[in-house]
Amino acid sequence: MATNDVLEFLDERWKKPLDITTIGQAQAALELPHDDDQRQRLYEHLESNPGRLAEKVRFGVSAATVTLTNQEKLAGRALLLGRNEEQARDLASVEPDQWEAAKQMLTRIGLLSTDGWRPAARHERLLDGVGLLFHTVRTGGDVFNVP
Repeated sequence: MATNDVLEFLDERWKKPLDITTIGQAQAALELPHDDDQRQRLYEHLESNPGRLAEKVRFGVSAATVTLTNQEKLAGRALLLGRNEEQARDLASVEPDQWEAAKQMLTRIGLLSTDGWRPAARHERLLDGVGLLFHTVRTGGDVFNVP
């Protein structure tokens, strides 16, 4: 049920022209626990139902844009800039005990290779449009990203 709640919340938020609320931001707004498996399921749903993001595509938003956390995006950018794992973790401000989960999500969406700290084959598709960029807005209790 919580997955449908997140989708309904996102659908409402995404009706606003510049609102690119992420899955993690929706989980937090709904007071749901951070759930990587749910984010993965929603990523797969959005990938197979691109119409759900149709209004946001014009801003370069993809399923990866709304699935990855800001810290995961920073880690992904560090990866692509040739930084080692420790540098990427530090740059992204990911706690050591959360690093494996962040790497697993980067692998799940196809940015990080399954066999080491290097970009996955065909990772370039994730860089179109907004890609790994983000700008977070906090206003009156609302938290969302904008293009």
